[in-house]
Amino acid sequence: MGKHNKKIKIIFLIINFILIFTISYFIFKEYNIYNNKTIINNKNKINIQKIDSEKNNILKEIDELKENITNIREIDKTINNKKEEVFKLASELEKKIKNKESDKKIIYLTFDDGPYYNTYKVLNILKKYNVKATFFTTNVNGNNCYDNPSYNCHLLYKEIAKDNHTIANHTYSHGWNRGLYASANSFMDAIIKQEELIKSYTGITTNITRFPGGSNTAGSRKNLIIEELRKRNYGWVDWTAEDGDGSNLSNYNQGWSKLMNTVTDDIEVVLFHDYHPVTTQILPNFIEYLEKNNYIILPLFYDSVMINK
Repeated sequence: MGKHNKKIKIIFLIINFILIFTISYFIFKEYNIYNNKTIINNKNKINIQKIDSEKNNILKEIDELKENITNIREIDKTINNKKEEVFKLASELEKKIKNKESDKKIIYLTFDDGPYYNTYKVLNILKKYNVKATFFTTNVNGNNCYDNPSYNCHLLYKEIAKDNHTIANHTYSHGWNRGLYASANSFMDAIIKQEELIKSYTGITTNITRFPGGSNTAGSRKNLIIEELRKRNYGWVDWTAEDGDGSNLSNYNQGWSKLMNTVTDDIEVVLFHDYHPVTTQILPNFIEYLEKNNYIILPLFYDSVMINK
């Protein structure tokens, strides 16, 4: 009887142990599930808070960007208004000079056939002296700079525009000896293509052009071309002074001498080429000379007396 009771007690203890273990296991399991849910919920809350914070930051940046864009537009508008004011004053001064009512003189520095990589040097010189000029641009060299084929010269359109120089149209091809002047249509096609190229990089629609080689290079078709230019509201300009960098200029003294012999009028349009190293050498001294001799240096504008319409 004693052995039987002992066996019953052992079985009872085993059953109790199993029950306790089972209950403990389920409690532990439920606790883990609850704990994991709590952790997940906490993580989700943290993630939601993080997302909300990032969203707010992005919205704030968008608002700041919109404000900056508005400010830039206002700056551009202000710059254009200032340009119009300057050009209006310049136009009035031109008339006074023509009528001998002022002892001031005006000179327009113009650079043909670019952009070139050397145009950077020209721009830096102009910036140093706070001078604005006119660039008669063409696509004759294509995307890559003639004087540095590894560089995309189309990037210079933005640089010229950013510095508020006048960008003018020198035709897309510059092919004065390759069919450019075959007809008025062939010339205008080259004008329109270059106009579109300038606008694509700067947003500017220019209305000033220069005939490659000068207007007389167009020969008998000159008047027909001028009629077509007028239809598109284009004015054109040749030049009154130069340093000879478009032909056989070989040294500084030669270029300086030619400049001094041709800069003789109270209103001048100077022909330079922004690829020529001698012109780059001459330019700083020439600007200083002009400033000491009562010249006002300006970029060309459509209403100038020097623009033929």
